[in-house]
Amino acid sequence: MKPFFQKLPWISLSILVLTYTTYGFTLPLPPLPEVEGFQWHRAYTVWAIAAAIAVFFAALLTAPLRSAKTLVAAWSKTDLGILIAAVGFAFAAVLAISQIYIFATGLILLSAGSLARLDIQTAGYTERQAFWILTATSLIGLIVGWLMHYYRGLLGF
Repeated sequence: MKPFFQKLPWISLSILVLTYTTYGFTLPLPPLPEVEGFQWHRAYTVWAIAAAIAVFFAALLTAPLRSAKTLVAAWSKTDLGILIAAVGFAFAAVLAISQIYIFATGLILLSAGSLARLDIQTAGYTERQAFWILTATSLIGLIVGWLMHYYRGLLGF
């Protein structure tokens, strides 16, 4: 039996770290009026939301799909359920197209996470271990991106 760290899928986890590093480095701060002391609160809020998104994506990728299948099957049995699903998908498509930059960023993060999740599952880790591996890897990438963003601002690049 291989040790825990030896059987990790390092290539896909490296891609995940690189993806979150890029996301953390380019994370935009919305323009707000200058108020003394407010810049730090705004930055902390943006980074807290980014970290929450990373944890949410890890949870989404490791959650069991049995309950989702049951929910979809229950909704698709009625005409009203199909109508609501069609309207919901159309609304989601309009949102995705109108906010393509945000949608593409989320899709890239989910794609890299899915690749890492598949490799972790193939390596034989449990769902709980996969969640913690994905969460730690995503947050490490986000922190590295934040550090690059922070030190770039300090050095004036």
